Amino acid sequence: MSVLATAEPWDLVAVDYAAQSLPYFETFSREALRLVALPPRARIADIAAGPGTLSLLAATEGATVSAIDLSPRMVNEFRGRIAAAGLANAVDVRVGDGQQLPFDSGAYDGAFSMFGLMFFPDRAAGLREMKRVLKPGGCGVISSWIPFDGPFGVLFKAASEIIPGLPSGDGFALSDEDSVRREMTAAGFTNVAVHRVAQELKADTFDKFWNAMERTNAPLVLIKHRVGPERWQTLGPKIRERVGALVGDGPLTIGRGAFVGVATA
Repeated sequence: MSVLATAEPWDLVAVDYAAQSLPYFETFSREALRLVALPPRARIADIAAGPGTLSLLAATEGATVSAIDLSPRMVNEFRGRIAAAGLANAVDVRVGDGQQLPFDSGAYDGAFSMFGLMFFPDRAAGLREMKRVLKPGGCGVISSWIPFDGPFGVLFKAASEIIPGLPSGDGFALSDEDSVRREMTAAGFTNVAVHRVAQELKADTFDKFWNAMERTNAPLVLIKHRVGPERWQTLGPKIRERVGALVGDGPLTIGRGAFVGVATA
């Protein structure tokens, strides 16, 4: 099972995650909401909601949201954002497992999992649960990253060479249009359409890339946590130096965009 299917790495990055990643993630959440024809005052489920990017956008547009995430610290940060936005009456979030949703069957107009379901140990169970909570004809939406090795690949190769045997991201599932379509169809969804949302994520300099990774990249932060601060003082600069030598000073392209699968329950 991928370490990214556990709460620990997401707890470690929770405080900085939204601040660093929000503008990029909002692009895909806005597109996901645009692609579905939700009714006015829709009721939606946000599964593996992370910092609540999609939930808050949907609630601002009039939806009522039930959200869930496995990371207690991520949920706590999300609750702070709900309060700051004045949306406590529109968004409810709890800690829980997206493979066993604590939501009523047939209760939601839309169900979304933005970059969450792709980490589930049992994606089929997660998709069946998503379909279960939807009204007949409701919309299910999942997203996953378009594969791109680039600086991420260099970073984790260097880390694994310098610190063998420590956890990594283990790659991403649902990394092509066919697998998104196939897995949603197998879970009983119909009218599956997979949209390619091309949106590059860039860092102006290598320093900005590295600083962001040390604070918000879940696998790297987990590695840093596991080795401890004393060893990281020695090992971190070695990884940084090797990665910098291979990718250059910048600007760097970190991501290429995402697949967004939209289907009918």
